[in-house]
Amino acid sequence: MERIDNAYELVNYAKLNRSAEKAALQLKAGAQYKIRQMESEAPKMLQTEQNADNEPYSIPDILNKPDVINVPENMPVLYNSHPYGLPNYSMEPQEKELLSCLPEAKLLGAFCETVLNRIESCSSKTDEWKQIVVEYNRGMLNPGLFKFRGKRSERAIRVWVEKYLESNRDMFALIHKGKHQPRGRKVTYIEQNFLLNMLLRPQQIKIGSAVSTLKSYETIGRLESPSSVPTLKRWCDDWEKNNKAIWTQARLGSKAVQETIVKTIYRDNNLLNVGDVWVADGHVLAFDILNPKTGKAQRMTMIMVYDWASRYPVGATLAYTEDSQHIQIAFRNACLNWGGVPKYVYLDNGKAFRSKLFHEQWEAHDLEAEMGGIFPRLGIQVAFAESYNAKAKIIERFFKTFQERFERFISSFRGASIADKPATLMRNEKWAKKMFETTPPTIEEAMQMIAFFIRYMYGESPHGGLNDRKPWDVYSGSLVPDDRKIAPKRLNFLMMSSVRKTLRNNGIVLNKLMYWDSALIEHIGKEILIRYDLADARWIIVYDLQDNYICQAEVRRAQDPFVHLDTSNPISQSELSKEINTNKRHQRMIEKRTKQVVRQTQEVVDEYVKPLLLPMNEPNPTFIQPPMIEAPEPGTEQLVATLEKHAMQHLPKLELSEVVRPESGREHIIDLTNLNLTNDDDDDEIKPKVKTFEEMLDSIGIK
Repeated sequence: MERIDNAYELVNYAKLNRSAEKAALQLKAGAQYKIRQMESEAPKMLQTEQNADNEPYSIPDILNKPDVINVPENMPVLYNSHPYGLPNYSMEPQEKELLSCLPEAKLLGAFCETVLNRIESCSSKTDEWKQIVVEYNRGMLNPGLFKFRGKRSERAIRVWVEKYLESNRDMFALIHKGKHQPRGRKVTYIEQNFLLNMLLRPQQIKIGSAVSTLKSYETIGRLESPSSVPTLKRWCDDWEKNNKAIWTQARLGSKAVQETIVKTIYRDNNLLNVGDVWVADGHVLAFDILNPKTGKAQRMTMIMVYDWASRYPVGATLAYTEDSQHIQIAFRNACLNWGGVPKYVYLDNGKAFRSKLFHEQWEAHDLEAEMGGIFPRLGIQVAFAESYNAKAKIIERFFKTFQERFERFISSFRGASIADKPATLMRNEKWAKKMFETTPPTIEEAMQMIAFFIRYMYGESPHGGLNDRKPWDVYSGSLVPDDRKIAPKRLNFLMMSSVRKTLRNNGIVLNKLMYWDSALIEHIGKEILIRYDLADARWIIVYDLQDNYICQAEVRRAQDPFVHLDTSNPISQSELSKEINTNKRHQRMIEKRTKQVVRQTQEVVDEYVKPLLLPMNEPNPTFIQPPMIEAPEPGTEQLVATLEKHAMQHLPKLELSEVVRPESGREHIIDLTNLNLTNDDDDDEIKPKVKTFEEMLDSIGIK
């Protein structure tokens, strides 16, 4: 071959392309490959001669013989990855170590050392080898190795020892190199992509269904599938094991990856003290409870406050739904139970916990607007968990324990899920319903049973997260710091719910109940603020808009609409009479106070304000003008009548009885009580006439 161009004529390009395609398919299928360094004694010239079988080199042969670049020894180092010029040390192994076979390798190394020691110290090596073989096959010499390898001949044991010495006593040299090595499946590139296209979907198609669909496509001539069904299934299983993260992400989504693939946050719970952090969350109970209002059985929500450090529930309440009002009750119970308030509360990211009633800043709080948060007023910091992240809330683990150890033992248990539904709730199941009677407890009975379980069953059980200590011992053994203590009265005031109402004459209407107190009479028609406790509806506390306390109103009792029909019930008669008398007393009190106010104002006006009326002798042209018809001149009779009236107005006051002494000396008593001193007759005569008319005029000074 004179010229290098003649070498291209010797290359079989068709076979070379087939070899390259085959190598690419094997690499895509997951086959393992290795690039070996060319030996030093290998020729470094371009190979242009044909092989003995007159075939060119394939792609794998070419990859195994890369070009070697000679680097001069005196070439300077242009870059050092370490910032201080120190050499970098890597702990990555230079070669693959069979760590999975380490126990077997140790047993082989120990066995070979024992054999070598016995051979060196024996007198007859032949007899000693026979004795070693007998003891090994009986499981006496090395029982652990016998379990791994089983019975072996003398020749096999001699080969072990020879390989051990040839490898400079390397125990891994006795392990077969192909052991635990992944072996690729003979699955074509089209088959792999077709199966993965179906399996990596959120519908979670089964592997068997995907393989069957692939074979159906082959049957109708849409694609070629030379691999067998078992091979395809094994390849899918291997791909799932080797690509667990991708498999989970495509089929189950990001939430499943976060919970099962991504590592969790490691927390040292021993750094917390009791009362540092309280966790609160709602849990829908899996058993029925009788509703006190409707009387029907239903599943209720338990609002639980959980101490992180002691793993002990410190407060709880049962509610129909998870809302902020019942959360207040749960936290109030927790604070009163522990005797103080925590430093932090860790809440769920639900709507109820994000209400303005809790996490608003205290500086913006105003009793009139009722916009402030309760926790800032108590000096408590608030933190919210991430959405849909159950691992962040330690209380979720308690709810699981509570469900398995308590809820399943209640006869009205409904199951943790649809698949977990008990037999008594199955359709057409008569025997179980008749055999196991379900009786839902009342809300009081449920609270009592839950409290007993928490205190004496869960609280007295060793907890793994507390180094097998009991939650109750950890919780009860801690003291409340002085700066975290709180007075019950202040806590009650802050934890009560608040609402604004307009006061009417029928009282305050709250949750279809009416409240009244006599002190509310002065505030009819005004807007007021009321604070109330959801757990006790008997009373409410009333404030005005300036934070001034008014009264503590009591719930009103309804009366019989027509009490006359209920004559046999003396209590209703008495209650109605009492309320009527109370209303009358209030009315009289209002009349009396109104009279006092009117008199007081009149006295002040009369004393300090001058009258604005015109004098009598001053003309009043606005209303008084001369009459249109003038009166006639008065006659004698009119003058006499006028004088008589004037005389009657100036008569002296007489006693009821007056003693008259006649000239004869006898005393006569004249009773004046029966005298008619009024002018009732038409002739204007005064009876009895004691004096004449002239004498009367003379007595009054008229002549």
